[in-house]
Amino acid sequence: MKLPATFCCLGIALIGAPAMAYDCSVAATPLNFGMVEGRTGQVTRSTATLTVVCQSGNSAATVSYQLLSDTFSAGDKTMMGGNGEASYQLYTSRSYQQVWGDTSGNAISDSYTLAANTSQTRVYTVYARMQPGLKVGPGQYTGVSTVRLIY
Repeated sequence: MKLPATFCCLGIALIGAPAMAYDCSVAATPLNFGMVEGRTGQVTRSTATLTVVCQSGNSAATVSYQLLSDTFSAGDKTMMGGNGEASYQLYTSRSYQQVWGDTSGNAISDSYTLAANTSQTRVYTVYARMQPGLKVGPGQYTGVSTVRLIY
């Protein structure tokens, strides 16, 4: 008589706890240009890293995601300081050719397969540059940007 009750409870437990395919998270290091000197024609560069960790569930999973910047255009970002505003741009390549933005066309994208119950860590570099010809006063400038991870 106990056997049917055991099967009943096991069936409910299986239905109530479906296996997750995969889950991902992202972390970023701060982007720091250092002290802005305000000299016309000087190009100031910096980098930041984005670390994505994905974990599979009870079965293998094909992981696919995009990392997008928080802008709603591919325009320059702005930092504020005691001496006004300083603009910069984010790129996905060391050559500063591909602007990093908020659409599929200028996102950081990746995909791969994870075995069951495993994780994968991937690190991406974002390149930043303040444009030459920028005329800002010396000082400390700060800005806040967010990264969107879509999977």
